[in-house]
Amino acid sequence: MDQVIDEVNQFLVPLTGTKITKSMINSYVKQGLVERPEKKRYSKQHLAEILVVSLMKPILSLDTIKKAIKIAVKMDPVNIAYDQFIRAFNEELGKTQTHQLKAVDYQHMAIRSLLYKLLVEDLVNQNL
Repeated sequence: MDQVIDEVNQFLVPLTGTKITKSMINSYVKQGLVERPEKKRYSKQHLAEILVVSLMKPILSLDTIKKAIKIAVKMDPVNIAYDQFIRAFNEELGKTQTHQLKAVDYQHMAIRSLLYKLLVEDLVNQNL
């Protein structure tokens, strides 16, 4: 478990400033967001699941994340679905401008975030 936490936090902390904890991972497993480890051993898939949940948690409810993951893995094998998420995440991160922003830029980003959040929640609920 300590290795899982260290590995996930290596990517999570620089992006979000937050750390994953043992109790958070246990909660994700208990709620069905992350598959149960076999004999307390975590795989690459577990790491990917924990990372995706941790990245999306500040924006979406755990219920919405669970539904979205279910939709994604219904459309593609798990490894492909997670690879697509990471590619999309990195692509959007590369497009994000953070220098010389004006107040109106922050406003647009906040509004866009809200609209995308509402849209994702609506689409996820329509697909299940």
